[in-house]
Amino acid sequence: MRTSLLLCALVLLATTAGAETLKIGGSGSMIPLVTELGKAYVKKHPGDRIEVNPKSLGQPGGIAALMAGAIDIAMSAADLTPEQKQLPIKAIEIARVAGVVAVNADVTVKGITSQQLCDIYSGKITNWHQVGGADVPILALTRPESDTTKIALRQAFACFATLSEPGKVLNLSKSKDMFDALQAKPNAIGIIDAVAMAKAGGKILPLRIDGRSHVGMASGQWPYIHHNNLVLGKNRGAAVKRFLQFIGSPEGQAIIKKDKAVPVNFSY
Repeated sequence: MRTSLLLCALVLLATTAGAETLKIGGSGSMIPLVTELGKAYVKKHPGDRIEVNPKSLGQPGGIAALMAGAIDIAMSAADLTPEQKQLPIKAIEIARVAGVVAVNADVTVKGITSQQLCDIYSGKITNWHQVGGADVPILALTRPESDTTKIALRQAFACFATLSEPGKVLNLSKSKDMFDALQAKPNAIGIIDAVAMAKAGGKILPLRIDGRSHVGMASGQWPYIHHNNLVLGKNRGAAVKRFLQFIGSPEGQAIIKKDKAVPVNFSY
């Protein structure tokens, strides 16, 4: 059978007669990785079809869609909340991705302390000159409080746990908005993950925090981490099992590593 890739309202990965379809949606930061895994999977399983929603539903939205039966698998770039753990769902961590405090490539500063990071986002530091850079204003970009990128940031750095951001910090609702803004806006600083940053072609650069780099995540030297989970609902049938088995295979784990993430061994 011939496998085709269709791009329209959804990313359609494989089209074959009588195909078994898995619908996937949720955290926007996981879309690139799961899409790549889906593309590779359907090449090996042309009898299946995978639809990855290219628009972020957010972690809560993904879980809600899963419970409503609108999707078969939810993407969650954070651990389930205590309330979500009471639901009839199962989270399987497939990868860990470094969160990155990143800047536009025009920024000359290579690293700051975690306290300086918090001072930037609280409005105490407003110019790159204050942290050793050029005498230009800092444009701070953030994400909504419900976003997993923001949740992980608050968990990673103690001074950020209860920090209140002033209104001049630009709040971007979608992962793609952050990705685009960091590339387009000189003097910008924002939060993104290593998978997305790697796709920017050098237009987005990471900052070292307290002398540590995101590349040290695997060795435990980096605290800002996204736990990428696939969350299962009622549909735990053969196609779901095949997809998970592929993700856990050497080929699937190689894709995860290629996308700058760290594979996690899991059982289904």
